Amino acid sequence: MINLFLLCFLCAPLMCLSSSISGGFSILRDHDSLRKFASEEQVYGLFRLWQKQHRRVYPNPQEEANRFQIFQSNLKHINEMNAKRESPSQSRLGLNKFADLSPEEFREIYLHNVNMAPNTATKFKKDDSCDHDVPASLDWRQKNAVTSVKDQENCKSDWAFSVVGAIEGINAINTGKLIELSAQQLVDCDPKSHGCAGGFYFDAFGWVIDNGGIDTAADYPYTATNGSCQQWKKAVSISALSFIAFGTDDAILCAVAQQPVTTSVNAVDFQFYTGGIYGGDNCDKNSTTATLVVLIVGYGTENGEDYWIVKNTWGQDWGEKGYIRIKRNAGWPYGVCALNFAVGYPTQSTSSSSSSSTSYGAVLQA
Repeated sequence: MINLFLLCFLCAPLMCLSSSISGGFSILRDHDSLRKFASEEQVYGLFRLWQKQHRRVYPNPQEEANRFQIFQSNLKHINEMNAKRESPSQSRLGLNKFADLSPEEFREIYLHNVNMAPNTATKFKKDDSCDHDVPASLDWRQKNAVTSVKDQENCKSDWAFSVVGAIEGINAINTGKLIELSAQQLVDCDPKSHGCAGGFYFDAFGWVIDNGGIDTAADYPYTATNGSCQQWKKAVSISALSFIAFGTDDAILCAVAQQPVTTSVNAVDFQFYTGGIYGGDNCDKNSTTATLVVLIVGYGTENGEDYWIVKNTWGQDWGEKGYIRIKRNAGWPYGVCALNFAVGYPTQSTSSSSSSSTSYGAVLQA
């Protein structure tokens, strides 16, 4: 009887867990519920349910045992970080699809050192002024200027998706047509970037300008691999690149109020993010290190805390349906985790869909 009682005691949380998953609400991402799984038996049951939800199958028992150990370690970290939350708006972590990857493996697969423009500091032109009204909040997704969140898979093509996202945005704003553009063409064709090993987003904008445009995703689909460059049709063109270096929150706000913008961020803590406003817990406030290129698509305020709405490329089953909110007006020199360090956004001539021979140019702001 005692053994049966103990078995029921151990299995009860798992039965609830299974019911929650089948009902559409995943307890694996619920930071309050995860703390209830303390014993190794309970955590293993959690691991098995996580495997089922993410259809994870391992080649042998040894690999499964190794992944379970990593899963246990990650759960401990998630619970420790969630316990430090000081407000309901603060970011929370959960057992998402990356829960069986060690932090080192995650960085190797999804992050890369984002190179900045060399020796350009003397060319920056200070301009913090706004010549247009800035609303209190804005979400370009609600204005049909943002395409769906993509999954870069095992290709570090975040830079390419962010660049095409910015071009998609300004083109939709100017023409009223939201056209999904080809990140794969940038992966294959931009000679100054490194394809699935990472890229320099300012150079990628330059390639689109010098090429006279970029193709659609439908005609040049994503493969998540390095391929040979195919020069297809030039569906959408841009005429110039503007960027804000060492930007203030106000200067970037002025830009985002006009269109989605490309930037980079140190994403070392993003692995288990499931929601809330990320405040950069483990980033050096003075660092300019960036490991991921993203797209800012809006901004807002929750419970008195300002944030940016940031589109990522790890699929819609990560974060807030593929997005992360990052703290705005945090008082950091380069924004939270260097988000403000180098922001770029394209401009278009009146003939946005025609071929353009405009040289690669930049308007520099600070």
